[in-house]
Amino acid sequence: MRLLLLLALPVWAADDANAILRRYLEADAQNDKKAEQYTFVQDNAWFVRGKNGELHQDRSETAEVIFIEGQAFRKLIARNGKPLDAKEQARVDKEMRETAEQRRKHPAWPDGGGVTNGHSRADFGSDEELLTLFDNRLTGEEEIAGRKAWVIESTPRKDHPPANRHERDVMSFGKKFWIDEAENAELRAVYTVIGEHIYVKPGSTFVFDFQKVNQDVWQPLLSVVEWRNTMAKVVQVQGRLEIRFSNFKKFDVQSTITIDK
Repeated sequence: MRLLLLLALPVWAADDANAILRRYLEADAQNDKKAEQYTFVQDNAWFVRGKNGELHQDRSETAEVIFIEGQAFRKLIARNGKPLDAKEQARVDKEMRETAEQRRKHPAWPDGGGVTNGHSRADFGSDEELLTLFDNRLTGEEEIAGRKAWVIESTPRKDHPPANRHERDVMSFGKKFWIDEAENAELRAVYTVIGEHIYVKPGSTFVFDFQKVNQDVWQPLLSVVEWRNTMAKVVQVQGRLEIRFSNFKKFDVQSTITIDK
């Protein structure tokens, strides 16, 4: 009887994890509709490893996240705590106009987010792909910011070879989620690079924390990216990017940039 029980545990855990993820997907779809009504400020700070081996802040940027043609756009407004000069402001204004025109020609395509570096990109994959490309396991419960959360770990399916480059990128990450038990919201997510197929080295991590704003909508609070490399056979953090989100403001109308012919 004990042996049968032990054999059954992984099956039940997988079922529970997938059921929790399905409830999260349903709640997240509703939350996205509310989130699209908010603008906010995004502060980026880059840290690099110095000669002494310690990380120190290298530069920072501040941007307003607004919506152009129904999609989020990061409008740069300051560098290293100082407003943009006239030349760079003109460049930002031009980028906004070009973005609006481009988005009119090419509507939004489904995207679960990703990491970019110049022309290099790696897809995180959509949340829906957790149910098709990953084995999901409920590993326990934890408390974050006073809220109880289910902890789910997702690993790429061994019985599903990547069918294309997108799936190869998506399955280069191991994922861990903290799902709020009361509202089925994502409280935290950690993506860890485990594959050799993308430009970000194995061991690099992407951490996302979320908060509830105005008792209305779940929004990002903090994201921390740490990229790693191997030095003398030791994996070390080579740099870190901290992204903080603040000043959430709700608007009641859809704003669209109009470009005169």
